[in-house]
Amino acid sequence: MNLNADFTVVGGGVAGCITAISAARLGVKTVLLHNRPFLGGPSGAECCADSDGRFVTGASEYVNRSARETGILEEMKCEAFFRAANGWSQHWSIILREWCEREKGLTLLMNTEATEVETDGGRIVSVTAMTQGNEKRYRIFSPVFADCSGDSFLGFNAGAAFRVGREAASEFGESLAPEKADGKTMGSSIAFRAIDTGSPVPFFAPDWANKINSDEDLPYRMHNNPRHGYWWLEYGGECDTIGDNEEIYRKLLSVLYGVWNHVKNGGDHGADNYAINWISAIPGKRESRRLEGEIILTQNDVVNHTEFSDAVAYGGWPIDLHPPEGVFGKGHPGSTPPFVFPGVYHIPFRALYSRNISNLMMAGRNISVSHVALGTTRVMATCGTCGQAVGTAAALCLKYGCGPAEISTKHIPELRKMLHDSDIVLPYAEVSETSVFSKASAGSEAALEVQEVTGELPLIAQNPESKIFDPCSIPPNDRRRAQMFPVENNQISYLEIAFNNYAAAAENVKAELFEAEQPGIFEGKLLAESSTDIAPGTEQYGRFEFNVRTEAKACFIVLSPEKDISVCISRRHFPGLYCKPDSAYFTNDNFVFRIFPEQRVFSPENVIFTSARPGLKPNIWMSDSAKGFPQKLTVTSRKPVKCTSVEIVFDTNLDKQQGYGAATECVKEYTLELLVADGKKILAAHENDNRQRLRRHSFPETEITGVQLTVISTNGDASARVYNIRAK
Repeated sequence: MNLNADFTVVGGGVAGCITAISAARLGVKTVLLHNRPFLGGPSGAECCADSDGRFVTGASEYVNRSARETGILEEMKCEAFFRAANGWSQHWSIILREWCEREKGLTLLMNTEATEVETDGGRIVSVTAMTQGNEKRYRIFSPVFADCSGDSFLGFNAGAAFRVGREAASEFGESLAPEKADGKTMGSSIAFRAIDTGSPVPFFAPDWANKINSDEDLPYRMHNNPRHGYWWLEYGGECDTIGDNEEIYRKLLSVLYGVWNHVKNGGDHGADNYAINWISAIPGKRESRRLEGEIILTQNDVVNHTEFSDAVAYGGWPIDLHPPEGVFGKGHPGSTPPFVFPGVYHIPFRALYSRNISNLMMAGRNISVSHVALGTTRVMATCGTCGQAVGTAAALCLKYGCGPAEISTKHIPELRKMLHDSDIVLPYAEVSETSVFSKASAGSEAALEVQEVTGELPLIAQNPESKIFDPCSIPPNDRRRAQMFPVENNQISYLEIAFNNYAAAAENVKAELFEAEQPGIFEGKLLAESSTDIAPGTEQYGRFEFNVRTEAKACFIVLSPEKDISVCISRRHFPGLYCKPDSAYFTNDNFVFRIFPEQRVFSPENVIFTSARPGLKPNIWMSDSAKGFPQKLTVTSRKPVKCTSVEIVFDTNLDKQQGYGAATECVKEYTLELLVADGKKILAAHENDNRQRLRRHSFPETEITGVQLTVISTNGDASARVYNIRAK
């Protein structure tokens, strides 16, 4: 059977699904081939039981603030979190399938293995595939292809340039690369889940299980909580992770049962009542072939935050290079500590298409990166963001009748605008978008102050209680408590901060005020110093007098470590406010404080003039929590404009790593009204159960003078929150 498409995507992991969906939404007739019964790759039901999107990790998991990936991935994760809190389990693959199947221009072929690739003059002409179960054979023709197969089956068989293994340190000047190049890779993992049966359950290991004699055979490998398996059950980096895939899986089974025998019968590991009830059917592969693009992203690009004119995606996971020996290594099963946390870096479009196959793009762990850079780009949320860039680029290839290389040289501004319109917002990037709206007003706006006390942080940081070594928990050299906050009117007279003083007498606390240069990075120019006495008791406010002016977009305050004193904190999320973490992990905590004079950082004007994610500034309108609901937000234009849709970007907490249910910060019920001539209003939408960040409301072409959003309720937070309102 011959199929003619505009775009063919091979591989239905997170990257492949998002690649195909993004293209189909732009009117591209797309075919997605996937050789498994479940979508999602390592995050899917075959490889990760109980998967609900939490394991699709990316830039926001550690030190990076406000960096969670947006766009199609955020849509699916918001839905997954909601369903997980409402009776769904093992549903992530179903959501991926649902999102694919509801796109009219997308043909999804499950259990369909690509078997042959036809090329002509450095171009792919067609892919031949066969579906298991119904024995249908397809020959699929399209002008553009994407390899999201992980193993680069499409590119390899088309003759695309590729790499396998580790480059020598000298090739790219990478400090984390080995001295000599070799063919070793990161290994593959096996996953399992266990249940508490309520009473002791014996376990008898098969004779082919790997032998574990003591805890010393598993250095650095925590195994005292068996419920969700162990990510470090890894093997195969010294093998061929493609050619030896089945042998690797058999060895992983042996390792798993050997470790489980040790956990059950080799001492008290808290597993007496546990029994394994699920094992992944396939190994989770981290590395194999990487296709070469016009640029190869390296460790230096990642760490030094190279500025690319064609940046279309981003990452931020640590450079996490697992040792090829896997579970048989004696060092840490992840990167050798201390971890390298590169911060948020951008990925150029030139790394997402083949340098020698003119109509081939790629998204996933096979993009054009060095082995060291793969340590950070390989995680699935980063792959998904690359996928949305590739799917969007496919629409431009179709529009201009060209290959991706021409998109790179002639159409990057258009590609970036299309990505922005689909809610791919690069963290900390300057906004160049213009709005048809020129003025915004609201019924109220929040002040820059944190009021509700929900906890405390001792000014002398405590050492971790766990004796098990976690390289992500290595405290920073400077463990003083600090809080970053945005600045709007350039004057900082004083701050009032709440403390708990457990001493019998007043204690003096010193504070230093600095200008901030990067969100969540506590480095900058010292502006002023102050000190104050804190009276005994709880929730005692101390005033720090500074009386300085600054042109900085944000500042931070650092407190001296004092015995018996804790700073009060609130766990309510405020975009643009960052409390200094004491390890690589962060929370949404903030100091309880007030600032004078008042800083208008949550003003309604933010919805038309700023980025749709926080940076040094919040870039969001927040209503006054004391005023309750409903809250009205109105945006107007200087002259009437014609439009067919209005887009609203709400807050789903891009600091939030994982969770269940709808984001409490997200607006739940609202009405959207179009403002037309003579002061009349036309109801465009009334939503009563929203949990999504980007909402697009379409209508017949209408000449408007503005729009009015009425927020009736949120999913839990006391303020209405909106990043952007756009008319198209």
